[in-house]
Formats: sequence, C-alpha cells, structure tokens
Amino acid sequence: MKVLLLNMPIQFNSWQNLEMPLGIAYIASELEKHGHRVSIRDYEVESFESGQFQNELNTLKPDVVGVSFRSSSYASAKTACSIVKETTRSIKVVLGGHHATAFPEDTLMDIPADFVVRGEGEYVMAGLLDAISSDAKLADVPNITYRYDGEIVENVLKDTVTDLDRLSFPAWHLLPIDKYVTGSIITSRGCPFSCIYCDKGVSTRKVRFRSPENIYREIMAFEERYKKGRVYFVDDYFFLNKKRLSELLDLIINGEHLRFRWYCQARVDGIDSEILERAKKSGCDMIIYGVETGDQEELEYINKKATLEEAEQAVKLSKREGIKTRANFMIGFPISTHESISNSIRFAKRIDADLYRFFIVSPLPNTVLWERAVKLHPELVDIGWDKFDFYNPSFDTAEVKKEDMVKYVMAAYLYVLKNKVIKELTIEFIPRLAKLVYLVFKNRRLRGNLSVTFPACVNFFLEEWFLLRRISTRERLNYIKDIFTLIRKIKSDKRS
Repeated sequence: MKVLLLNMPIQFNSWQNLEMPLGIAYIASELEKHGHRVSIRDYEVESFESGQFQNELNTLKPDVVGVSFRSSSYASAKTACSIVKETTRSIKVVLGGHHATAFPEDTLMDIPADFVVRGEGEYVMAGLLDAISSDAKLADVPNITYRYDGEIVENVLKDTVTDLDRLSFPAWHLLPIDKYVTGSIITSRGCPFSCIYCDKGVSTRKVRFRSPENIYREIMAFEERYKKGRVYFVDDYFFLNKKRLSELLDLIINGEHLRFRWYCQARVDGIDSEILERAKKSGCDMIIYGVETGDQEELEYINKKATLEEAEQAVKLSKREGIKTRANFMIGFPISTHESISNSIRFAKRIDADLYRFFIVSPLPNTVLWERAVKLHPELVDIGWDKFDFYNPSFDTAEVKKEDMVKYVMAAYLYVLKNKVIKELTIEFIPRLAKLVYLVFKNRRLRGNLSVTFPACVNFFLEEWFLLRRISTRERLNYIKDIFTLIRKIKSDKRS
C-alpha cells in the first residue's frame, strides 16, 4: 500500500520545533520492512499550503494517511485530515500520538478520520495496514479505535514493543534531513517517575532500554551517512541506567573513527562528577535539566521527587566539568502565587545555568495536572486544544491572572539573562563575532552557528520576540513597562 505519514505542528509555517519526528520515522521504517511504499511530510519544518497539499495528495495517491499530533497541534491535524477527506474520500486516515491515545473516541467524533492507534505505533500500524489491505478482521488488531457500522469500537490494549533492539533504525531517508541542525536518537522508552504534568499514555512508566551496542550502531550509521556532528538523545531521562550509560560511553570514547558532540535531557537527582567527567570525554557539550520550579511548595505539588539543592548541585557539577547547562522551568501551576513565581525566577538566576527555557504551565490530557486544573476550572474543556502549547496561559492560578503569566515569563528571561547578554555584546563581542564568521565560512550556515557563538543573545531575543509577536504593536509598550515593574517586584521580594 501507499502510505503518507504527517507530523503536525502547533501552527503551520511557524517552525517552532526543529527536531526529527522519531515516532513516524520508526513507523515508516517498519512499514517499509513490510513492503509498503511510504512518504513523510514533517510540517514542523516544512511549509504547508492547502492547495499544494491537495496537489500532493493527487500526485502521491496514498491509500492511507497517518497523522501524528499532540494536544497543541490538534487544530492543524484536523485541518490536514479535512483536506485529505475532501480530496479523496476513500483514503483511510489514521491518527496517532499522545492526544489521540488519551481521547480516542472524542477525537474520532470530531476529526474526519477512520482509525486511532493508541500508544506505540510501529507494530500496530503494520498490522492495521495488513488488515485493511486483506479485508482481515479489524477486531484482531490490538490498540486501535475505529468506526464500524456507525459505532466507535475500541480494541483491547496490549504491550506491543517490548524489545527496542528489534526495531529497525528510523527511516531517515524519508525525512527532510537538511532541515534539522542535529540528529535525534532515542535510547530508551518510558519514565518511572510520576510528575503530575507528564502523560505516560504512549511510552508508559515501564522503562525499556536499548543495548549500548545497538545504540552505537545507530549513531555510526547516522553520522557516517549525514555527518551532522551533533546528536540529541531525546530520552525522558538519559542518565537513568548508569551501568548501560557507562557501557555506551565506553563505546563512544574508544571508537577511533567516530567523533561527535551530543546533548540530552536529565533529572537533577542522581548526577555525580564521575559520570559527568566521562560524559564530557565522550563529547557531551550540554545537558538540559528539568528543574521546573525554584519554589519548594510547587516542587512538592508537582511530585518531582527532587530537591532544590540537587538542582543547584547538578548545574554546578556540570559546569565544573565544562558541560553547558540549560534549565527548564514551568510558570503558573494552579497553586502558584506571585511569591512562588518570584521564588522560582530568583532561583533560576541563582543556579546560573548557561541557557533557560520558561514554559507556561499547560495541563495536558491524561495527566494528574489536567484532572486538578479541570476540577478548578471546568471551562478548560471548551477552550480549544490549540491553546495548550506552553506559550498561551489557559487558566488563572491561585493568585495570578492568566493575562499576567506571559509578562512573568518575559520578566524571567530578562532577569536571568540580562548580564549574560550584555557581556556577549560588549567585552566578548569581538572574539565571538570572529568565531561566528569562521563557522559561517566553514559550513555556509548561519542558523546553528549563531546560537553557538552568541547563546545568551539568541536565547533571550528569540524567546522575547516569540512572546511579543503575539501581542499587538499598541500593547507592546505597556507590556514592556509591566515587565520592568515585575522585575522590580522580584528584586524587592528578595530583599524583604
């Protein structure tokens, strides 16, 4: 069968996420192994225009279109599915991803589609296509929800991907590989922790690990073919299994012909100098820490099972080993007050990470946070899924109005990055500019090189502009004035 797989963005042509969509790339690889002809369109990095998409459908003539989306990309997924069905009604549309897994029946009732694949899709999608092409019983395909005789049927849920080493490597050749600055590799699935904001509907709390040898073979295959020179390990917690990690680092360090830089996500607990030293030796140049909050009460509320002291120590040890750090924070939990948000912003500055991301709390479906938020704010179920994108506040907290949440985020970036930006643009400007010119001349690319040579500036100006561009020109001056007022409040709260 001919299959077209789509990765849907929060908003078309906005290019917010430049990471490889590993989910559909793995599915594509499995489908090709079963003899299907597969194409991929990643609309998080590729342009989208409805007329062009219709022409593409008429040219490719797919039998099946698979659509991967999150809650925040619900609107774009619905648009794409509507165009598919308007173009050729007989095309089977299959939905997948966290949102469809959490709300399969509601999703099928609203989006013009035929099936939902719940959970991991590699083997399920292959089985579904076999059933469609051979008129076999759909009832025998686990983990799918579908329309049958005017009713919506939900098949039994089973674990399907138990041995990750058996999966083929992602179908990189189907991706617009030049659009991605780095390669992306996942070495495990699942997370054993129970943070209230995290959806375990797809990867679950049960952790499965790939073997170090299998991971290393994928790294070698990708780097030899595409020579990106940098890899992002996208695991929920890359440092979870230290024995396996140590074996992988040995393979990387001792590999004579493979040299690349890498970065990953990590929790702040369980970090020590020994593993960081070996990570640095193997090419680690940045770790993204999920700090989430610098307020003790909020930390307990989200069930993070980590301490503020561990966060501070993790950043300190990483920087001591020469590894850059990025600290991720969330602003605006249901219990948040002006004081707790100020505590968090001050803590962010105190730990002195190299880069920062401040996200507005968005209660995702199938999470404890969603249940708590909806209980306090029943209107959330009616505001539209496109509002849950970590940039748009969707509810008032215990003390802070949602219209002030964006101001707090903008104030946070200014408060923690101001001195770093000034330093890059003054005493460090000439050497950084010289390095930028050299890198651009070397690889003929500005994007990526700019963030390497002026990281704080890119971090600050991109985030601030992304938030400001959503505000009308007339409101921007008032916003900027309010931001400086908030910063004065944050500083005065510290003194008091």
